[in-house]
Amino acid sequence: MDELKNLNEIGKGIDKQWVWGNKDSYYRSCDYLQKINYCIQDLNREFHNLSDKTMKELVFIIVLVDWICEACTELPKILRKDIVDKDNYLEKAEVVESLKFFKALRSFVVAHPLGTNRHGKFGLDGDFICVDIMSKTSMITKQLSRDSDWYHLDFNGLRESTKNQKADYILNVYSQKADGMHFFKYIGIELEDLYHVAELQIKQLYDLDLYLSKLRKKDFEVTI
Repeated sequence: MDELKNLNEIGKGIDKQWVWGNKDSYYRSCDYLQKINYCIQDLNREFHNLSDKTMKELVFIIVLVDWICEACTELPKILRKDIVDKDNYLEKAEVVESLKFFKALRSFVVAHPLGTNRHGKFGLDGDFICVDIMSKTSMITKQLSRDSDWYHLDFNGLRESTKNQKADYILNVYSQKADGMHFFKYIGIELEDLYHVAELQIKQLYDLDLYLSKLRKKDFEVTI
């Protein structure tokens, strides 16, 4: 897993003040970009502290990625209406799917750990509740638990019987369907997936900058 790319190479298109329609929107776009860059810097600092995987660390990373996603989603909305061209740079399938995964994970870990029920594609349809976050489990837990007690959550959804699969964090959960919430089940997640969500958002931002860099003001003067 590599550090996230910063925004130092962005600006040939996004820095064009006219594409935002007015100064207020332009200055707001600068604020959004600053927010994204600060989050990237924080995530890259955390990248070097990942040997200490705590619950606080995971929650902090999820929040930072969420801020990047929100800013990257809102930024194109303040462009001039006649400039936005979704076919060129917006809503790429991989970005859309990664956001669905992230929103499911964010809801289950941070926002609604006891009531996430709107993400059935990722196995989070209300059956599981998340009660704890661990960076590892004890050998006793590994030995006494069954393979069917273990799951892994990633972009492809929730996979079962993953006891021996690598995971950076383990979500301790209960399941009503499995055993009436009597015994722990374990859902593994990897930080690489979270960083990849942010990476895709940043890539799309660079795509937007490239798209805007090719626009000429004179081609839009008729519609002003």
